Amino acid sequence: MSISHTKDKPPAKVFFALYLAMMAVGMGQTVVFAIIPMLGRELALDKLVFQLPILDITLAPKELTITSLSALAAVVFFFAAPFWGRLSDRVGRKPIIITGLLGYALGSMVFNFASYLGLAGILSGVALYFLLVISRGFHAMVMSGTHPGAAAYMVDITTVSGRTQGMGKLQAANQLGVMFGPVLAWFVSVSFLAPLFIQAVLATAAAILVWLWLPSIPPQPAADTRPRRMSYFDARYRLFIFVGFVLFSLIAMIQQTLGFYFQDTLSVDGVRSAQLFSVAMVVSSAMMIFAQLGVVQRFGGAPVTLLFAGMPFSLLSYLVLANADNLVMLLGGMALFGFGMGLTGPSFTACATLVVRAEEQGELAGMLGSIIGLGFVFGPLLGGALYSISPSYPYWAAALLIVVMMATLFMHWRAGHPSLVPSAVIKK
Repeated sequence: MSISHTKDKPPAKVFFALYLAMMAVGMGQTVVFAIIPMLGRELALDKLVFQLPILDITLAPKELTITSLSALAAVVFFFAAPFWGRLSDRVGRKPIIITGLLGYALGSMVFNFASYLGLAGILSGVALYFLLVISRGFHAMVMSGTHPGAAAYMVDITTVSGRTQGMGKLQAANQLGVMFGPVLAWFVSVSFLAPLFIQAVLATAAAILVWLWLPSIPPQPAADTRPRRMSYFDARYRLFIFVGFVLFSLIAMIQQTLGFYFQDTLSVDGVRSAQLFSVAMVVSSAMMIFAQLGVVQRFGGAPVTLLFAGMPFSLLSYLVLANADNLVMLLGGMALFGFGMGLTGPSFTACATLVVRAEEQGELAGMLGSIIGLGFVFGPLLGGALYSISPSYPYWAAALLIVVMMATLFMHWRAGHPSLVPSAVIKK
């Protein structure tokens, strides 16, 4: 079954299939974050020593070796997602969405096989690490098609006036997946690999439902001329390129080091640490959704107000985490973290959209998305490096960066930056 590009409201099952695809992607992201820190230690990746014979250098990256697996996946996602988005313009959205979901399932199985070789003692050391690197790279390369495919499909089936609501619901579905993904970490009591096996099955089920329920939309003919590409350094919105990069670098840094932090602070084994970390991720995601649905959706003022309002909560969360010595403080810090990011995440994007024209909104959204991916490259690497020096350093560094960003935004606000002054908003 196929439909043309239409603005008539599609059946409910079409939206449900899109939401399910985005939930599967969100669950896949956070179940990996919850498992990899403890799985990496179980595989002794933090004990690896790399020899560079030509330069006569010996490296012992410690936890950075583990967090680099997520950074690598983010690098691949950064480059692959735009490719899948362009391909969906030529072959249609549905095949790309299904390819991404099946690619997630297959990539998870490949990663699990590599991990099993390590857990069974068949492979170890640097050889195991590079096999894990290859499997994570393959996983990210293929699964990265679902997000741009689903977002483009939503654009195809919504009117301009209804697009904000449609994209908002799509992101809410993704956030629900982010919240429920860590719940699967409780299955580490069966095996460290059990959560990833379960997620692979769920992704396959989502792909089947997308195949059954999502009508195909024929691709539109290519235009004869292409518009000029927008620059990341455009003076209108480069401030928010910086803000987005910092915000999501901090999210990635916290998520990728907190598993270690739970284990070391609470002195528990890897299984218990994964379970407690999953609870913290659920708490954080629940507070993020509460902020987005309970505060952001009811707020009628300028988005910069929410941006400024959210940052003190983020700052407080990092200070609580840096000084945490018990489970209550860890969970409290993550609750503050989720609430702060629930306010700042959507508001930084909204601020940027105020200063570009309607025909530039799509490309701007793609650029902001790629910057978020870049944050998930930088954050795990910085977090792993700082954690190897002292467990609290990533959280002190996050607090310092938030203060710098607050000062930067305040100076731009005082200077009358267009996106921070509602009266200067471009209307056309």
